Amino acid sequence: MSFTAGLLLTLSVAAAEVAPHQPGDPGPAAPTRTGTSWLSTDANDYNLSLAADGRRLVFGRSPTGDFESAQVLMATLENGEWSAPEPVFAPRPGGRDSDPWLTPDGAWLYFVSDRPAPSRADDRKDMDLWRARIVEGRIGEPEHLAAASSPGEELGPEVHGGTLYFNSTRPGGPEPLAIYRAPVLADGIGPAQAMPAPFNEGRVQGDLTFSPDGRIALFWSVRGDLREPDLFAVVRRDEGWSEAIRLPSPFNAPGMDFTPAFSADGDTLYWASQ
Repeated sequence: MSFTAGLLLTLSVAAAEVAPHQPGDPGPAAPTRTGTSWLSTDANDYNLSLAADGRRLVFGRSPTGDFESAQVLMATLENGEWSAPEPVFAPRPGGRDSDPWLTPDGAWLYFVSDRPAPSRADDRKDMDLWRARIVEGRIGEPEHLAAASSPGEELGPEVHGGTLYFNSTRPGGPEPLAIYRAPVLADGIGPAQAMPAPFNEGRVQGDLTFSPDGRIALFWSVRGDLREPDLFAVVRRDEGWSEAIRLPSPFNAPGMDFTPAFSADGDTLYWASQ
């Protein structure tokens, strides 16, 4: 699968409006490009994540659409103005740090990386799961989440309700790229297991996220007769999760739509799109 550069988009929409509309309903307004020129640029910008207080954000940026030489960038809100995004980690020639996600309290940064670790062979180039503590705006030493990582590619980590969610190409999965979950323990991350249907019903899927009330889950997938990734939603009901619903326009458009994220109040959706 090949990619072109992604743009970061914003849409003000109540969480309930993610569900399909009835004929004649006006539907949500058109999305707007987020942070034109400083946040959403001519590079491949994606995976926007904001702390709940709205004073810190992180996102991924790659100079090309194939996510090579990807970096995690951070900006902070000071006196009503956003600082220029700066790389969180020192650049590594040929290395990749990607798919950042901030915990709502801004205390942890989860991400994926091909950086070396004691449990990784020196010649490995796949992406593993990592996290780093943030104290007074300073990023701590990255921690390798070896128990949940694999020899495949790990991508899109997020933590909700004490569970780490991510997607992986690990051997033995239900699909070539599937969504997994692992418990967040007091001393690290526990072993992972694949999510059940309707999450892993496509050829590939990833970037699972949840609305603040936990009622709606969003992710991207290629399933059915689709040829490129689109955004899907499932709704939590008393008996479990609904079937996966492909979101209508303007959430999906020609090109890849990916890395969805709700604002802390659930009234705004951010995502990346080609």
